[in-house]
Amino acid sequence: MHDYIIVGQGIAGTMLAHFLRQKHKKLLIIDRMHHQAASAVAAGIVNPITGRHFIKSWRVDELIPFAFQTYQSLEKLLGTKLLEFKNIAMIFDRINTVNNWAMRSGNPEVEAYVHPNFDPSFYRQFLEQVEDGVEFRQSGRILLKKVIENYKKLLQQEERYLEEKFEHEHLEIQTDSVVYKGHRAHRIIFAEGYQAIHNPYFNYLPFLPAKGDILMVRIPDYPANDKLVKHGVFIVPWKDDIYWVGSSYNKTYKQEAPLATEGEALKERLQRILKIDFEVLEHLCGIRPTVRDRQPFTGQHPVFSRLFLFNGMGAKGSYLSPFFAHHFAQYLDDQCPLDSSIDIKRYFKYFDKNKH
Repeated sequence: MHDYIIVGQGIAGTMLAHFLRQKHKKLLIIDRMHHQAASAVAAGIVNPITGRHFIKSWRVDELIPFAFQTYQSLEKLLGTKLLEFKNIAMIFDRINTVNNWAMRSGNPEVEAYVHPNFDPSFYRQFLEQVEDGVEFRQSGRILLKKVIENYKKLLQQEERYLEEKFEHEHLEIQTDSVVYKGHRAHRIIFAEGYQAIHNPYFNYLPFLPAKGDILMVRIPDYPANDKLVKHGVFIVPWKDDIYWVGSSYNKTYKQEAPLATEGEALKERLQRILKIDFEVLEHLCGIRPTVRDRQPFTGQHPVFSRLFLFNGMGAKGSYLSPFFAHHFAQYLDDQCPLDSSIDIKRYFKYFDKNKH
């Protein structure tokens, strides 16, 4: 008998497995990584200040330090590098953006994240359309794919992993447990990412998945490989002279696979801003499990008390997932109240009991 079955091992499922494992729970993780899962291709950027109006991201004062601490502890557990601290350089290509920043820069909440030295002349050497800019600190990149792959190996070594596609029709909900193909557990938690739109128990929730196309490119002698540069697109150091460039944000996508027109659009955007020659190596895409109000979807099914959801981390999953996985593990195991802002109870009005 397992304590929990966790369906899905993207970054959300991985973090939840980690904190439940720390509580010595008997786990079974079921996953077969979907090619368009966001965690497989995301850059894992941790960015405290976002948007054209330079807004401090939701709850970053507690979310980011907790995320960094968690990934550093995972580095020790897994014996590999998972976290890269890098400043984010936001390049302004318009005077109105410069003016927007001038109005926001004196805000104490934002000021704490600003690196004191920004030199536009450095960026003008290799970028077009540089009016000005700013660098933000307490930022960086999580090596998400590496986190997931290495934690999968740990789970496999402990015989806690079943590599297959989960088939909802084989789930049996009993009075005292749930059973899936002979595997019995007290509870089951779905952490399927955007695939939750196909989950018959939780597809009543207003998921709004967003597709993001990205390019892997080679840029020899790129001068800013110690920074994450945002200039219309993000240019993120990956390894050696290879860089992650992206991404698009498409909520009305018609197909899940990479679309040639999106790849060409990204290539053209990079050509407009980059003075250095580059070579496109690969065009990939991922689908983010974004939600209507941009808050995670977590909690208990309104009818079936042994079914739970941990999802909706969206584009900021790299640093939302650790904090809320820890919180959700406390909710599950220690009966701590679930934060109402992330509880799916806020959408129970969408649930139709007659369909279940």
